[in-house]
Amino acid sequence: MKPLIGKRILICGKGGSGKSSIVTLMAQVLEKKGYPVILIDGDASNPVGLLRLVTGGTVRPLPLIEFFGGREMVLCPVDDPAPLTRIDGSRALIDEPIQIDEIPSCYYIRDNNLVFFQVGKIKKAYEGCDGPMSKITRDFIVEGDFITLIDVEAGVEHFGRGIEKNVDAVLIVVNPVFESLEVAKRVYELCTSMQIEYATVILNSIRDDDTETMIRNNLTKNNIDILGSVRYSHEIFSSGLKGTAIGYCGAFEEMRNIIDTLEALYNHG
Repeated sequence: MKPLIGKRILICGKGGSGKSSIVTLMAQVLEKKGYPVILIDGDASNPVGLLRLVTGGTVRPLPLIEFFGGREMVLCPVDDPAPLTRIDGSRALIDEPIQIDEIPSCYYIRDNNLVFFQVGKIKKAYEGCDGPMSKITRDFIVEGDFITLIDVEAGVEHFGRGIEKNVDAVLIVVNPVFESLEVAKRVYELCTSMQIEYATVILNSIRDDDTETMIRNNLTKNNIDILGSVRYSHEIFSSGLKGTAIGYCGAFEEMRNIIDTLEALYNHG
């Protein structure tokens, strides 16, 4: 039995911390380790960034908010905290997770052992906030032996909508910027207040040992756990600039070590 099967893991952090590249690396490593992966793009602001890094493609699936009836049917969880239901309104997904077979294939992209969903994007002026999409991000639970990775918008606003309510772990991406450390501290406090099972940090884009030591000391002083670190990668930088898929690079092995540590945590739990 793979220890991460059935887990919903949310990845967050300051804008520019490299959140999307970390999510992509995680998905790649988990696939290589034999996990079926559900990847949820819950960032309403980033048009195709995550999709390009994962698949290299530009053809987007239809947004899940349309599958659930659009803004007329799905309300912001702050305005309506009731759980997300199927389109017929009879069954909540948190009580009876949805089956892949219930969802038309136009709403996802399947790439080998990975299934990619986009919750929705802000496309026009005066459209309204992304609150309705947040409810889908919070409650979209798929039945089956998957690990679910959830990429959300930068910062901490998603905590205000309680997106983390139904996750098993929150991974906070920290890059070598003071504001990134401050966001991590705030996220850790919010996770503690929500009694989230496991919250920890992944250091990203680390260029030298001195920088890593300084960041680790800062986080450790604030009693924040660190899962592992990923060094700066020119290959990942280039992929982000060109809008192409992240290929195999040194960061892949660093992420493998991080996933091994996460598996060991749940094995012993």
